[in-house]
Amino acid sequence: MNNFIVTAHGWSASNWVAHSLNQHPDVICTHSARNELADDKDLQSDRNLKLNLRQLHSGYINRQKQSLDDLYDEIASKGTSKYYGSVHVLRLRDIPVIVDKFSSPIRQFNLANIVRHPVDLVWSGYGQFQTLFKYDINEMYWTVGKILRDGKELCYYLVDKYDLNLGEMECLTFLGACAIMSSLKLDLEAYKGINNISNINFVGTYQMELLTSDRNEFKYFVETLTGDSVCTNEYLDKVFNAGVINKHKSDSKKLSPADRYNSFCPWQKDSFNYFFNFNSLQSDYGSFGYDLNFIPAND
Repeated sequence: MNNFIVTAHGWSASNWVAHSLNQHPDVICTHSARNELADDKDLQSDRNLKLNLRQLHSGYINRQKQSLDDLYDEIASKGTSKYYGSVHVLRLRDIPVIVDKFSSPIRQFNLANIVRHPVDLVWSGYGQFQTLFKYDINEMYWTVGKILRDGKELCYYLVDKYDLNLGEMECLTFLGACAIMSSLKLDLEAYKGINNISNINFVGTYQMELLTSDRNEFKYFVETLTGDSVCTNEYLDKVFNAGVINKHKSDSKKLSPADRYNSFCPWQKDSFNYFFNFNSLQSDYGSFGYDLNFIPAND
């Protein structure tokens, strides 16, 4: 069997990537902490998230509590195929922890990580939190914890300068999305040991923006994961005719990251800048090919 792992933070087109991979006749691919077969475009819809909250929360907690081989035994049980993979079932930061607990896997894996421009990621998260916080109080609890852990002084500053009511949904959801940049930092730190793990072949970092818009980039990605020339024109047509899947952002504007950032109101810019610089994302995300020059460094 040929196995691959695609790690990603949320809000990085992981549902689209998983569904697209699962559309290939020789691939079985699962998605999210639920480790569900990615055969449904609406797998991550609000309706499905609501119906499966208990299973989703259990998946979050248990992400680092089983070996990679045990996880892929579960995936292999979903059907017979040539290639078995997962997308966003694990984050990059989970891999070293799992290997440290359970040792290197017996299976061999190709591993890729998907990233997204931090501005667009925060905007997407802001959109999803506006809905998610209404019914998923566990997610709200975890996210508020991150705000207070890394941004308590920022909260005092925002109240003093802008007279904000930080508990109002508009403020809380944006602050929460910004605080998620601390999770991006954990993934960046995980890069240090990835290349030293036996039976895991790290095959690169991919921009979600290119994967979802460039057929050649997606073709290269799939064939690198599988190690084979598996992408026919018929398959690529099927993928790129499917359209947008699981959009989170709260508007339909197609803005560049710079224009999106410039559309933020002053307190939103201050919040974004704080968490972006607190987590030192400039250098690493610049090395991924993103333009970040419009984001000011902290004074």
